[in-house]
Amino acid sequence: MNFHIYHPADALRPFVKQYYFWEDNTRGTIQLPQNLFALGDQYLVFILEGTAEIKPLHHRAFTLPAASVLGHLTCACQLQVQGPVKVAVVQLNAYGCHRLLGLNAASFTNYYRNLACTEQPLWCELLNNLSQITEPKQVENLLDEACLQALNSQSDNLKTVDDMVDYLLIMQGNVEVAALSSRYGISRPTLERLFSTIVGIPPQLFARMIRYKAALSSLRQLNLPEWQTPITPTAYYNQAMFIQDYLMFNHETPSYFTPAAAATIAHMPAAGHHVAVAS
Repeated sequence: MNFHIYHPADALRPFVKQYYFWEDNTRGTIQLPQNLFALGDQYLVFILEGTAEIKPLHHRAFTLPAASVLGHLTCACQLQVQGPVKVAVVQLNAYGCHRLLGLNAASFTNYYRNLACTEQPLWCELLNNLSQITEPKQVENLLDEACLQALNSQSDNLKTVDDMVDYLLIMQGNVEVAALSSRYGISRPTLERLFSTIVGIPPQLFARMIRYKAALSSLRQLNLPEWQTPITPTAYYNQAMFIQDYLMFNHETPSYFTPAAAATIAHMPAAGHHVAVAS
């Protein structure tokens, strides 16, 4: 099994974070970590070989189309693929999907949108081009070309939502909606409607995700016996609040938490390394 990570062209940042290319010759069902896809991000997924099914905790399972945009996943999910598998993935930031594809939240059904149903034929062309590659390094150039073309074809104004998202990230989610409304001079109902339309989830939920991710990052610096200590390195007022979010996003109690484990696909080794993502 090979897993490669590539970096996008400078012109695509910050909308595009990273590219991934995964090849696995394992036949049959491969169970993947439930938090393989990071909270707060969206992904362009191109399945060149195999099939992928996602079962969110509170929704029926769905099979990803060959070319799709996925996210935001807001609850624990079971991910599994039928191998052999070959997949190319583009990790977007919170507003990257809107900026590159011009898609609003209403375009999604059950966490995803089939790119074959959009008005941009370049994604089907990209899927075809990716299926003809002879070496993984070619993925980087193909994804760069397609994403740059998509970026240049869009003229939508983000209307300060991109700045709101970046501000929430800087503040690690510790911002009230009322404070955002005051900072940007937008009424709360308008802010919530605009944010939900462009990002795909309400600002309150996005801030909650960011706060939770920041807490996990801090707790990974602790040794496991320190797990029971007050979570002073995080933005949570008490452990009960953190446990509530942990259950929501992981559907497991914190006793399963292992700081040494990689929490998302983004924490995997760099290109050229063999990694194991299946259990």
